Amino acid sequence: MNDASRAPSPLLEVDRVDFSYGSVQVLFETSFHVDRGEILGLLGTNGAGKSTVLRVLSGLANPSSGTIRYRGTDISGVPAEQLCQRGIALVMGGKAVFPDLTVRENLEMGGYTLGAELGERIDRELIRFPQVARRLDNLAGSMSGGEQQQLAIAKALLVDPQVLCIDELSLGLAPVIVGEMFQVVREVHAGGTTCVLVEQSLSLAAELCDRAVFLDKGAVRFEGPPAELLERGDLARAVFLGGEPMRAV
Repeated sequence: MNDASRAPSPLLEVDRVDFSYGSVQVLFETSFHVDRGEILGLLGTNGAGKSTVLRVLSGLANPSSGTIRYRGTDISGVPAEQLCQRGIALVMGGKAVFPDLTVRENLEMGGYTLGAELGERIDRELIRFPQVARRLDNLAGSMSGGEQQQLAIAKALLVDPQVLCIDELSLGLAPVIVGEMFQVVREVHAGGTTCVLVEQSLSLAAELCDRAVFLDKGAVRFEGPPAELLERGDLARAVFLGGEPMRAV
């Protein structure tokens, strides 16, 4: 087989990763890949390990065993700040801003490594997020949930990540805000950024994502187009209703 006929290697590879919080194992030989330029959705029931996968990908947690590869290089155990410099950014679920700092101070903290470029990058994100721009001198903790989510994503985008990981993009947000956030992700993706999203809603993931990975109790049960996952009644029921996936495949 010549080089021209070979499929391009994945941008990110998760290869048989185990992870435990103390004595409680939450990932069991978890394996999947992320292709360059795609939007990948991580789906599954509560406690399936989705957020843990993002923590491992971004360097906030080290796998017990297995390998994480980025651009073909083993990054297992590389600290989060180094991975951020290499192009992997994480927007954590829940409290992803510093509530006692102003919006401006949050942005300055998010881009503290940028030096002379920081002001220009902040201006760029304020154009992208006009609601954030209007609250620039307010404490981040005084913002609505949707505004805080926008601020958190703006902070991550300051460093021009190659891979943007977002935990629980739509959780707790009004539908109109979810629509705005999805549009931001589409724009970022169109600019060349690969996106990995933890999303609770299968229907929303089907609308936004190119491909889906379904986790159940720390193991991958499905990997493929979201439309195919919608057709899997056993798995789809678990996402929509929080029920236990049927074991028959």
